[in-house]
Amino acid sequence: MVTPLLTTKLHVPPLRHGLVRRPRLLQRLDEGLALGRRLTLISAPAGFGKTTLLSEWIADCGLRIADCGWLSLDEGDNDPARFWAYLIAALRTVHATIGEGARSVLQSPQPPPAESVLADLINEIAAIPGTADSPARSLILVLDDYHLITAQPIHESIAFLLDHLPDCLHLVIATRGDPPLPLSRLRGRGQLTELRQADLCFTTDEAAAFLNTCMGLGIAADDVTTLASCTEGWITGLQMAALSMQGQEDVPGFIRAFTGSNRYVLDYLVEEVLQRQPERVQRFLLQTSILERLCGSLCDAVQGRGAEEQRGRGEIPPAPLLPCSPASSQETLEYLERNNLFLVPLDDRREWYRYHVLFADLLRKRLQQEQPHLAPALHRRASTWYEEHGQPAPAIEHALSARDFERAAHLVEQAAEATLMRSEVVTFQRWMERLPDTLVRARPALCFFHAWVLLVSGCPLDVVESRLEDVGRGTGLFPGRLNVLRAFIAILRGQVPSAVELARQALEQLPEHDLFLRNVATWILSFSHVAAGDFEAGSQALDEVVRTGQQIGNVLIAARAQTYLAGVHVRLAQLDKARECYERALEIATDAQGRRRPVAGMALMGLGDLTREWNDLEAASRYVEEGIALTRQWSIFAALEGYIVLARVRQAQGDADGAGKALEQARQLAAQFRATDIDDLFVATSQAQLWVAQGNLAAAWQWARDRGLDRDIDWAELDDQGDFVNYHLRKYEYLILARMWLAQDQPDKALSVLEPLRLRMEQQGRTRLVLEAHMLQALACQAQGDVAQALACLEGALALAEPGGYVRLFVDEGEPMRVLLSRLIADRRPPTAAYARKLLAALGEVTADHRLPTEATLPAVVGRRSSLIEPLSQREIELLRLIAEGLSNQEIAQRLFISLPTVKWHTSNIYGKLGVKNRTQAVAEAKALGILPPD
Repeated sequence: MVTPLLTTKLHVPPLRHGLVRRPRLLQRLDEGLALGRRLTLISAPAGFGKTTLLSEWIADCGLRIADCGWLSLDEGDNDPARFWAYLIAALRTVHATIGEGARSVLQSPQPPPAESVLADLINEIAAIPGTADSPARSLILVLDDYHLITAQPIHESIAFLLDHLPDCLHLVIATRGDPPLPLSRLRGRGQLTELRQADLCFTTDEAAAFLNTCMGLGIAADDVTTLASCTEGWITGLQMAALSMQGQEDVPGFIRAFTGSNRYVLDYLVEEVLQRQPERVQRFLLQTSILERLCGSLCDAVQGRGAEEQRGRGEIPPAPLLPCSPASSQETLEYLERNNLFLVPLDDRREWYRYHVLFADLLRKRLQQEQPHLAPALHRRASTWYEEHGQPAPAIEHALSARDFERAAHLVEQAAEATLMRSEVVTFQRWMERLPDTLVRARPALCFFHAWVLLVSGCPLDVVESRLEDVGRGTGLFPGRLNVLRAFIAILRGQVPSAVELARQALEQLPEHDLFLRNVATWILSFSHVAAGDFEAGSQALDEVVRTGQQIGNVLIAARAQTYLAGVHVRLAQLDKARECYERALEIATDAQGRRRPVAGMALMGLGDLTREWNDLEAASRYVEEGIALTRQWSIFAALEGYIVLARVRQAQGDADGAGKALEQARQLAAQFRATDIDDLFVATSQAQLWVAQGNLAAAWQWARDRGLDRDIDWAELDDQGDFVNYHLRKYEYLILARMWLAQDQPDKALSVLEPLRLRMEQQGRTRLVLEAHMLQALACQAQGDVAQALACLEGALALAEPGGYVRLFVDEGEPMRVLLSRLIADRRPPTAAYARKLLAALGEVTADHRLPTEATLPAVVGRRSSLIEPLSQREIELLRLIAEGLSNQEIAQRLFISLPTVKWHTSNIYGKLGVKNRTQAVAEAKALGILPPD
């Protein structure tokens, strides 16, 4: 179900009769456009003429109206899916071809987040014919009333848009307060034009023009100055004063008495204005003040026109509400507009209007004070009108405002599935928070939808379980659906056998026509095969889930299962097959217009990790960042995996700070997702791996102690599938532990971990882990001085790695791996020597001037090193090479991703072992001993 967009939000407000010209402000706006600045910010309190000024500028600055996209924002636009649907619609009023695919995607059951749409939008805008060669920005996008936007994801996406704004586009934001955007950066770069309260205040001349020329009051110059001063140039205050002065005999006396703060002045003037209007108009203003937008038909319904017919349907209380006037509501609206009674037209047809925000607030306050019993009935009538006109969202809002919770609950229940399919989770959750819990609990269907939302939002499982108990109290409803949800909960808890049993029960209970949930249950069963290490059965089951999902149009599950199948191939070190699966998942998750759905984010993150392994770090970064942007709006649990991959990419790029920040993002997401602790453990393991890579062994050992890795290893944990968490985490933790021992120059302890681990991984068919264990064994044997065994282990690792084209797995080991690969090439051991040379090239060691050690020189090098009382460790040799290159301690710390004190500690150890006192002596002695090549 597609929610219709209100086109009135997209119209540039028409100019009023008798407008005060403001050339000084128009010139400021023109300058921002001519200078190619990215953003114009108009920030001032309500009533300072921001919207009117922009309407005048657009009409005056020489652009056609078609060259400006306009969006009037309201509080309901804090739902990201709704916000971007409207923004794209605003751009399409300028060029009808902009965002064609994005509009369709946003109307789909799983619309993407802003960033995934923005990249395509930015490219489309930049390619608009006739704008690329323009010397100034020729396309304007206005976001009016931006202060009503409070959702941080929307602010982040607008910041992204500003960072990548095409040269032809100029963004204008009108707001009551500074938005959380990078204003300082834009200001510093000369990319920001600002108009603030002091700029927008009416000058004395402008106030005189308004009061005497526009309003025809004939006020003396001194009185104008007094009034302009006491209102501090506040335009709305001047307007209210002018309306109140009409018919006043003592105008100077009125002006002298016109003092006080804005709030009190406004209260006074509104009462003065209301009291001077006919009773029928006052009644109309009060009764329609509950509406955000007004049209004749809606106002008729709210006032009670046709009340007898509505009362017969039980839609309004028996007590009649007096009609406002013999005239129609449309005629009254036109009267209000003609008399400048704070009514703002929203289109050129004079069909839709809104009250000035402050005026509406005060009207509602007065309604509450004078007739508090009336508001609920007015809201109920508005709710009925919106429901009959196919707009469930405002129908629900008015029902909630009326505190007619039975009606609201019914409407929410009817709209729940369509709302959630549009990914408007924020909107649905807001409705649920306003409904009484007792009423929700009495509706099993509503409880079921709420439980799903709570689960995907990461609420604690006990909260979700409590809601499921409410569903269970229904009269035998939804047993199959409940079991699917409970099976998913069991997966999050690591209770795979329980998840399997519940999924099987669900398939027996679900009706044949409930294809979506049957497909979900089948996916859970296929997951269990893979989790148990039965990759063949798991792959077959996943293939079936993909096939069935595509047949029934279940893009979400089909693409997710295809992505998970790629993960199976990664476990088997079949990276080419994994890439094919990820690319197939992208095809499934891409619509006919070429727009990717949110579930495509998982495949993109997977491709990012593959391209990182293949050492294409720029492409990897693009894949992962796009994947995260898509996935965040679908599942924060899934998005944190992308941040972990991004941390690996940043580390490989030499950006240690960026790697840390990415992992911190993952940690924050894991903390938000309270439905399971597995994600927290997963992030902690990744953090420990990063600590080891960056030389922060103290933090890594603290993690190891927290995980019990400082005790004797219980190898049975790797065989106990009932302990899901340890069964799946321990093998990765043991690899980190082995690296920690290697970093501390204790290869014997590393080997005591690696050998039994490798044997068990071989038995379980986990080729990728066998490959890594082989590689680390090679480094450990080299550190022991067992060169022959080291080369044998390395050959085993290379034989497993070459078909998949692994690069970063070896390159990330740094200098020790360079030495070992050099020795392998020197021995000319087929068939992996050519692959080893490729890895050396990636390490940056194969150049025209570099000569690898030969079989003849290697033993001599080893023998000359043996003259040291205590040999240098591999880390010390690596650091010594950088000293010889002339790098400073700080540069070495950055190159090796370790702290400056750690560099100094290693340097002190090198001096002690070599018996020297400074860098120059250390390099000379190392060359003499053959540790470093001679000049």
